[in-house]
Amino acid sequence: MILLLKLILIPLVSAAIGWITNKIAVWLLFNPKEPVKFLFWTFQGVFPKRQDAIATRIGDLVADELLSVHSIKEQVFTDENQSSIVNFVLQRVDLYLEHEFKKEHWFLNMFMGDGTKTQMKSELERKLYESLDDISENFHEYLEEKVNIRKLVSDRISSLDSGQVNNLMNQILKSELGFIELTGAILGFLIGLIQVLMLEIIG
Repeated sequence: MILLLKLILIPLVSAAIGWITNKIAVWLLFNPKEPVKFLFWTFQGVFPKRQDAIATRIGDLVADELLSVHSIKEQVFTDENQSSIVNFVLQRVDLYLEHEFKKEHWFLNMFMGDGTKTQMKSELERKLYESLDDISENFHEYLEEKVNIRKLVSDRISSLDSGQVNNLMNQILKSELGFIELTGAILGFLIGLIQVLMLEIIG
C-alpha cells in the first residue's frame, strides 16, 4: 500500500514541479516587460530586454535567407514575367496607334503603312527587353538603396512596444511553448517514478 502511494504521489509531485519550473522559465522569456529591480539585481524578460538585438537578427535572417534581393530578383525577372510586361506594353501601343494616333495625327497616319507600324513595334519590343535586362542587372543596387529589407524589418520590430512583441512571439511559439511545459511535466513524472523504484531497490 505504501509502495503504491509512493508510485503515485512522488511521480505526480515531480511532474507538477517539472511543469511549474518550465512554465516559470517560459514566463521569464517574455516577462517582466519592463526592468524590475530587486535588491542588487535588475530583472527583465529575455525578449523585451534583447528586442533590438533580436530585431537586427531577424532583419538579417529575412534579408539574407528568407527574402533576399537575389530571390526577389529571380521571382520578378522571370522570362514569363518579362514577356507579360512587353506584351502588355505592345498591346497598349497597338490600341494607341489604332485609335488615338489616327485621330490626333491623322496626317502622319496617312503615310504609315502596316509594315512601318510592324517595324516600329518590333524595334520597341527589342528596346523593352534591353531595358528590362538593364533593370535586372541593376536591381540589386536599386532595391538595397530604395527598399532596404534588412533595415525595414529591423526597424519595424524595434518600433513595437514590449506588449506587442510578447503577443507576437506568443502567437508564433504558442504550441512550442505549450509542448515545453508538457515535456517538463512528463520528464518530472518519469524522474519521480525512477526515484521511487531506485529507493525500493536500494532499500
